[in-house]
Amino acid sequence: MSIYLERYAWPHKLFPDYQPPGNLSLIVVIPCFKEPDLIGALNALNACDETHGQVLVIVVVNESENATKKDQAANKKTLDDLKNYQSKLPLLISHQKLPNKKAGVGLARKIGMDEAVRIFRRSGNDGGIVCFDADCRCDANYLDEIELAFANPGTQAGVVFYEHQLHGVNHESIVDYELYLRYYIDGLRHTEFPYAHQTLGSCITVRTSMYEKVGGMNTRKAGEDFYFLNKTIPHGKFVEINSTTVRPSDRVSDRVPFGTGKAINDMIHATEDYSVYHPNIFEDLKLFFSKVESFWEEDIWKIPMTLTSFLGDDWVDQINEVKKQVSSKEAFVRRFFHWFDAFKILKFVHLARDEFYQNVELEEAIEWLRAKHLFLKGSKESLLIQLRYLDRETVSW
Repeated sequence: MSIYLERYAWPHKLFPDYQPPGNLSLIVVIPCFKEPDLIGALNALNACDETHGQVLVIVVVNESENATKKDQAANKKTLDDLKNYQSKLPLLISHQKLPNKKAGVGLARKIGMDEAVRIFRRSGNDGGIVCFDADCRCDANYLDEIELAFANPGTQAGVVFYEHQLHGVNHESIVDYELYLRYYIDGLRHTEFPYAHQTLGSCITVRTSMYEKVGGMNTRKAGEDFYFLNKTIPHGKFVEINSTTVRPSDRVSDRVPFGTGKAINDMIHATEDYSVYHPNIFEDLKLFFSKVESFWEEDIWKIPMTLTSFLGDDWVDQINEVKKQVSSKEAFVRRFFHWFDAFKILKFVHLARDEFYQNVELEEAIEWLRAKHLFLKGSKESLLIQLRYLDRETVSW
């Protein structure tokens, strides 16, 4: 029996009588809360190229126990639409009333992923769990390329390449937002942080055994994707599946306290130009990370003032404490970046923004990135298209 399922999983089994096929390879999990076009997302999955193994789709329609009548009505319409939906892929649907304190995308995603673990265990396969959102679209080779990634037994988790849909009424805002997302990750790549990957929930895919190993999905109401990947990526055998594309929506949303929908809504109502983290923050991190090997070899170090302010007066002791835990330089470097991880970086970025480097307009930040990596000038949409190309090619930043 799985220790994870016994101790940490959502205790209520959704489909205890479902008997999976022996060739089950992928389970796609879709959390759904007052989504107007879940059918469109399902149509995109059903239009995918045929895979070698069987693909199962789990939809978790969810709302809090004290959901408004309007939210309940939206979910009821979704459930009614699903009653007559003819799916090429096997489709399991669950309607969950969630505890108000925990209700949100994190818990809904966890419930579906935990059930995927149960089903895979019944099938005898250590297959891939795929996160998809109810407003997403995808390329025809989406499922096939994810299945191919997990056909390599070494692959434990990964992220699928994404491009936001740009044809909607929020075109300018979504261009700005995706530019920011790519600027932040490409800024981290510039620092040579080894775990710089996009962390959108609709991009995540993970092997069942790795999902259990890291303790499953968390129940955060937003940001569940970032925290899940922050604990998953350092385990290694993590891939970027850039040979296909998932396409998140550009629509406004009030469902979560931050994320794409919230960001687009804020941009639409903003009275000032969109601003982002100052490039100097990434330059300071690059200098800091360039000294990691010398931390192992030497006893006297100099690091940027922003880092000493962030780490505190005992920063040398903190690094020496990391050194004590390992016996080689290679192990020290790995342990260092487990300590100074993506979450610690984000906290540093916020301190540097608040105390040292004020945000700059998006255009200035992108110009820094453009100058560093010599892509062409142009409109913001043209710059975004170029960044997409560079990111897909996994350029060494």
